[in-house]
Amino acid sequence: MKKTIILTRVLVSVFCAFVTLSVAACSKKAPAAGGGTGEGSGGISGELMVWLDNDDWAAAVIKAFNDKYPDVKVSYQNVGNVDSRGKVSLDGPAGIGPDVFLMPHDHIGNAIIDDICEPFDAEDAARYSQFILDASIKTCTFDGKLYALPISTENIAFFYNKDLLGDTPVPTSFEEIKAFADTWNNPSQNKYALRWQVDDAYHNYFFLTAYGMSIFGPNMDDFRNPGFDSEAALKGIEFHRSLRTYFNVNVADATWDTTVAAFQRGEVPFTITGPWAIGDAKNNGVNFGISKLPTIEGKQPRSFSGNIIAAVSSYSKNFDAAFAFVDFLAGTEGATIQFEVTGKLAAYKDVSGIPGLRDDPLLKGIMEQAPYADPMPTIPEVNQMWDALKNLFTFTWDNQLSPAEAQQKAMETYDNALQIAGKSR
Repeated sequence: MKKTIILTRVLVSVFCAFVTLSVAACSKKAPAAGGGTGEGSGGISGELMVWLDNDDWAAAVIKAFNDKYPDVKVSYQNVGNVDSRGKVSLDGPAGIGPDVFLMPHDHIGNAIIDDICEPFDAEDAARYSQFILDASIKTCTFDGKLYALPISTENIAFFYNKDLLGDTPVPTSFEEIKAFADTWNNPSQNKYALRWQVDDAYHNYFFLTAYGMSIFGPNMDDFRNPGFDSEAALKGIEFHRSLRTYFNVNVADATWDTTVAAFQRGEVPFTITGPWAIGDAKNNGVNFGISKLPTIEGKQPRSFSGNIIAAVSSYSKNFDAAFAFVDFLAGTEGATIQFEVTGKLAAYKDVSGIPGLRDDPLLKGIMEQAPYADPMPTIPEVNQMWDALKNLFTFTWDNQLSPAEAQQKAMETYDNALQIAGKSR
């Protein structure tokens, strides 16, 4: 936390004192004092407004927070995490915004541009980096400062139906999936071993990374280098396109209902999806497991991941309590409450300290892929990325364009989107 500015000398000039107090009065930000360790009240008190996105979770986590910080009066509003950044930008200056809010990690770039996130001090940032996934921490770090804390993470993985798989070992490579499909598939009956949403950018990015492609360069922060026209992307597109032999349907027919939902009904041996698909499959009594994505030509592909992050508003009227609340959300007790109420995964390097999560084989399968998951880029130009990335898969899968032609179209789509946004490469 940022430490409250104090006068450390008994004798100071009247002029210096006047300047110091004037600057503090005019700033919209007040430095935060200590606290946030989750070990007790530490003198933290006052009122706090938090924006969370689940009523049951909010009630549980606020109660537990108040057990440690009984002198903080916490008020709560249910605000969707995808809506919060825009609302804070408007409500914060008006004095009616929250002290703490959530947002998807790919909103952080614009949030920093809007100057609505109060950074953590270096000591606390170093402490969080010890137990939160490095890639997740990176999404919230700019110019060496940590502006928010990842409190949950999710990524896609490989889902398999144990009953349909039978005695066959769980495939760990696409070569093994193809071998299984050779005996399982029957195109005349629309019967395919692996069904997934074949042109969705988020779900298919990993085909490109298997050959070394990284969106926006190695650090995912260079909007002038989207990578759609790279040799690595070309190889990834070609491999993706080759799977049409094993799932011979058009893009328009590879819908949620015919792919992931079919797996949830117990009709399909394999799919590629995320933790959001677990509930319905369990409710339908499907006997299934989850593992990291299969290798492609011996390489472990990297998927996208998404983090929900908690930030302290730079317009907060109670920085001490706000930082303490975010600290509690990210700590083991907060992460346990989040998992018990919402089923969401903590963005931890080691989840063994979270009861339930450490023993859940399905979620452990999701976490197998987490070390091979790159958080979606946080630069503002990510908004212009998605349609272009999708073009690489849509037009090649339906054989409307060759891989090279799709690459050219993707670059054109991206450049046009940049122009509309008033930018250029």
